[in-house]
Amino acid sequence: MRRLSPAPLMFLLFVTAARAADPYTSSGFLEFPSEVELGAVSAVAVDADDHVYVLHRGEPPLVAFDAEHKYLRGWGSGMLKVPRGLRVDGEGNIWTTDNGNHVLRKFNREGRLLATLGTEGKAGGEQAGFRAPDDLVFDSQGNMYIADSGNGRIVKLDAEGRFVSQWGKKGKLPGEFATAHGLAIDGADRIYVADRGNKRIQVFDSAGKHLADWTGFGNPFGLIAVGDRLIASEGDIDKLFLFDREGKIVASWGDSESLMLPHLMALDSAGRLYVTEVDGKRVQVFEPAK
Repeated sequence: MRRLSPAPLMFLLFVTAARAADPYTSSGFLEFPSEVELGAVSAVAVDADDHVYVLHRGEPPLVAFDAEHKYLRGWGSGMLKVPRGLRVDGEGNIWTTDNGNHVLRKFNREGRLLATLGTEGKAGGEQAGFRAPDDLVFDSQGNMYIADSGNGRIVKLDAEGRFVSQWGKKGKLPGEFATAHGLAIDGADRIYVADRGNKRIQVFDSAGKHLADWTGFGNPFGLIAVGDRLIASEGDIDKLFLFDREGKIVASWGDSESLMLPHLMALDSAGRLYVTEVDGKRVQVFEPAK
């Protein structure tokens, strides 16, 4: 039997330990039917019934699956210019951000358009609309926070869609953004912003007070809160990072073979992590470690 020298043996033990420490393991990918002309996959969301919704840059751009990942329906053909963000609100409505048309759209779960916020095809600012909105999240009171990336700000609307406040501008200082790209919100209504370009995650309270900057891991694309922890996708190096509440990295996994530009993410009631991959044109499903 060939003996391993000490250095390779130590490397093998390190790799084995690193893999064992991965908080999630891949269980495969969502299967899209042939009738869906799949494009770059941007966002995924899960509702209270564990129905999975996918937003991509093909046709139809919105695709729905049931809790067993069986295809249900698609809708929105010809409606979205640059699909970017996707979320489900507390009433089960599905919201999208359209980075190219500068609007947010609200659909019911059957795909009927209920509302449009912003002016179609016209960039706005202040209280008059949005410029290239990227993502959105909802707090415990039903308020909505929008990553209005073109204006370098976060916009807060109430549950009726009325303007409440805004914070931020283009820049590098705390509370400023290169690109306010992805958002997450935790159980305490702390807002996390993937400040892509400034290579940091910024943390705010629900009134927009700057609480912290998290750096040292790369360029964040998408974010999702998991209890008192946070997962960030890093699309430049095809990696996922798990942070504790203070911003310390407690785990990381992925590479260019297993993840192809990971983007926005979602969780279901069983704790499964759904990760969209822009270059992979797919949604990968990860099971939490037991």
